[in-house]
Amino acid sequence: MKSMVLLSVTAALLVDAPVMAQSDPATADFKALRAELDALRNKVDQLERQLAESRAATAAPAIAAAPAAAPASPPATAIAWKGAPQFEDKASGFSFKPKGFLQFDSGRVYNPSDALNATGNFGNRTRLRRAVFGAEGSLPGGFGYKAEFNFADGNVGYEDVVLTWQPKGTPLLLTIGNAYPLSGLDVMTSSRLTSFGDRDQATEAFNFNRRIGASLALLDPADRYTITAGLYQTGVTSDFGDDGWQASVRGTFSPKLGEKARLHIGASFQHRSNRTDVPQVRYRTRPLTTITDFRFIDSGLLTAGGDDVLGVELAGIFGPFHIAGEGHKLWVSDYRASLDKGGLFYANGPSYVSGYAEMGYYLTGETRGYRTGRWDRTRVLRPVGNGGWGALQLNARVDLVDLTDVVGGTVLLNGGKQTGYSLGAIWNPVDYIRFLMQYSHLELEGGPSAALVVPGSALPVDKRQYSTDLMVLRAQVEF
Repeated sequence: MKSMVLLSVTAALLVDAPVMAQSDPATADFKALRAELDALRNKVDQLERQLAESRAATAAPAIAAAPAAAPASPPATAIAWKGAPQFEDKASGFSFKPKGFLQFDSGRVYNPSDALNATGNFGNRTRLRRAVFGAEGSLPGGFGYKAEFNFADGNVGYEDVVLTWQPKGTPLLLTIGNAYPLSGLDVMTSSRLTSFGDRDQATEAFNFNRRIGASLALLDPADRYTITAGLYQTGVTSDFGDDGWQASVRGTFSPKLGEKARLHIGASFQHRSNRTDVPQVRYRTRPLTTITDFRFIDSGLLTAGGDDVLGVELAGIFGPFHIAGEGHKLWVSDYRASLDKGGLFYANGPSYVSGYAEMGYYLTGETRGYRTGRWDRTRVLRPVGNGGWGALQLNARVDLVDLTDVVGGTVLLNGGKQTGYSLGAIWNPVDYIRFLMQYSHLELEGGPSAALVVPGSALPVDKRQYSTDLMVLRAQVEF
């Protein structure tokens, strides 16, 4: 505005300049006015420079502060490392994590009295016990999934393949798919986290296998108790004639006793019905390891409608020390000794028992992990590579299965009795790597091999006793 005024005054003066120049007094006045005009012009220029400098000084801090005023938004998908990358979008409810583990077993099962060379796989053996690959994650609405496939032995085996649903804010958990049907503590614990190379003998002897079905669980948000019931049919199979089924229930109570102590009490019941077209079942187990396929105790193939299994559990965690024990009683129902005898049902079928007791201690101070009624991962306190030696645990177990049944003093079935005494050590250099060493001594009584191992004994076959030993080493990595 000031520049425009100045230009207007200057233009007017220039128009009148010729007139003023005709008289000397006017000329003098004109010169004075011209000087004042120059001074005014310099003043305007100075004011314009000051205004420009003031504007620049005001704008500079705003420009410098602009990045700090607009912090960067966090990425929509977060990536965490839990043995393998886990991708998670908490806002939408999606997550995905590849998972798996490898178990390499090597060891030796001794041939008792060298009497079973023609019938058993003894001596040094090495095998890929498990090669499991899969994935797990979550979906919006409280849904979750897990799919695990075992590629060991050149075949595809189905591990846990399940869909779960737990709406937000509710303690109810629905599980549909292929999973263990609510057996005991050792069975419900992942094979990656058990105390010895294989689960307790009842797992194989009593056919605690995965089945397709559904279960509904009530899980205490404070992790003090669980109550679960399920209904299952057969395993993953293409045999459409298998109409066998199973109903199960399991409950656990695990109160905390101080900061580092915890108790576990549990019980389970399973009612199983065999397929109707071929109602047969067989109870047997290996000698505490799967590096051999030989079974010292074996009921043989039985014709029966099904069975019922009752299990009880007791465990405790006391800092680095833990104890655990389970017992199972199995009753065979609708038993027929021989279809050649008219297929008559016995009023009382055979019954079998199993049980184990174990204890373990972490020399490096860790506490055994536990969550929702099963053993969980133990975190290594001082991993190798981070100034420590990893976690070292010593374990001991006594494990018994009796498949011999006596009714009224008469041996109804001579499946044999097997008692294992095991010592083991587990070293976890870091959280996801494990090395295990196990030595076991087996005492056997009766069974289908007793007559071969102890041929000259005057005792009845079901009373003949013998023993054997085994050693197992395992290397395991998981992600």
